[in-house]
Amino acid sequence: MKSIISLIIGVIAIINVVYSFWKVSGSQSIFGIEMNVWVYRLIWSAIAVLFLYDYYKKTKLRF
Repeated sequence: MKSIISLIIGVIAIINVVYSFWKVSGSQSIFGIEMNVWVYRLIWSAIAVLFLYDYYKKTKLRF
C-alpha cells in the first residue's frame, strides 16, 4: 500500500511539472509562497524523483 502512495505522488508531481509548461505564468505558488516558475518546477521535479525512487526501491525488494 505504501508503494502505491509513492507512485501516485510521483505521478502527480510529474503532471504538475508538465502542466506548468502549458500554464502561461511568470510565477507560481506553493503553500502561499510566490516563487519563480523555474524554482517551482525544480521543487516538483525533486519531489517526483524522490517518490518514484522510493517506489522503485520498495518494489525492487519484493521481487
